[in-house]
Amino acid sequence: MLVTVAVIALVLSSLAVGALAAHWPFWHRAWQWQSAAGQWPAQLSGPTQVLSPSATPLPLRLVADSRLAPRAGDAPTQLLLVGDASGWAAYWSAPSADVHAPIDGRGLSTALLAPLFGALQHTMARAVLDEPVRMLLDEWREDARGEITPRQLLWEMSGLAEGEFVPFNPFSWRAQLASGPDFSRAALHAPLAWPPGSHFEPSPANAQVLSLVAGALDGEDFATALQRNLWGRMAGQEALALLDHPRGSIAAHCCMRAAPLDWLRLGLLIANDGVIGRERLLPEGHVALMTVASPVHPAYGLGYSLAGTQAAPVLLAVTPGRRLAISPRERRAVLWVGEGHAPEWLDELLLPGIFGTPDNSSGG
Repeated sequence: MLVTVAVIALVLSSLAVGALAAHWPFWHRAWQWQSAAGQWPAQLSGPTQVLSPSATPLPLRLVADSRLAPRAGDAPTQLLLVGDASGWAAYWSAPSADVHAPIDGRGLSTALLAPLFGALQHTMARAVLDEPVRMLLDEWREDARGEITPRQLLWEMSGLAEGEFVPFNPFSWRAQLASGPDFSRAALHAPLAWPPGSHFEPSPANAQVLSLVAGALDGEDFATALQRNLWGRMAGQEALALLDHPRGSIAAHCCMRAAPLDWLRLGLLIANDGVIGRERLLPEGHVALMTVASPVHPAYGLGYSLAGTQAAPVLLAVTPGRRLAISPRERRAVLWVGEGHAPEWLDELLLPGIFGTPDNSSGG
């Protein structure tokens, strides 16, 4: 009896150790999410994939500008950058920060998706935003979720649940989406909480499902689609995208590390109606389409929050410690990096009448 019990205990302990070892990357990342205490981890461990820059990136004439220094009472600011489509860019940085040093974009990673779909449509000369994803995702071909469209995913109206985030629950699709070991499988397991197109509910699964659709449209995978159609055509430096496992899929919902100047370039590409120099990356009208509010949420457009007015809309990508604001009318973008809530006056920098260029300053 004792020998039998000992053998059973040994087998069970061996299985437990084996399972722990096999899922070590998950547990490691889960601990980083847990220890961040509701904030964003300082750094997530694990494999990454390099996205190469363009040989002819969106050019920037960079100048340091003391007028951008934080004001008294502001939340701690590390970096502040303002640029316009002419190529001028002003910045202020704290002593410990560098506009060239890559930062974790956190939730800014999702801001790549709306322009990427524009770039794919421009390359393919095909409108895809309203095609049901069942046409491209075999896993959902006979599933009710297959009726979801890319437009609904970008509008955060897919009906997919947000999901409760419990980092140490290895059986939760939401935890697996944060820590692996398979981002795509986790997103495809997100349950349908509402009929597609009926309810606004931000969910990280929306971005990851969009990445699968983008990869299928491009003919390979999301990393290749992003490299070939967007990042490799506008960026000035390499970026590091988080992988779920070695040679696996990259995260679309978070965590891409890129230079602040390249996050600003993303904003300026949109501010300039999808044009870099003489090259059009996004189809005409796509940026205007991004400023159209969803049917059920007037403050949310195609992949971005909306501010400003109908005549002068502002596209916002906001995540803890990061804020990218884009004015297509003024052809300007503002990137803030810091801690806590972004200062309320940031959008004043989008207005040339308030914040002029250093050589033609007309205000503040």
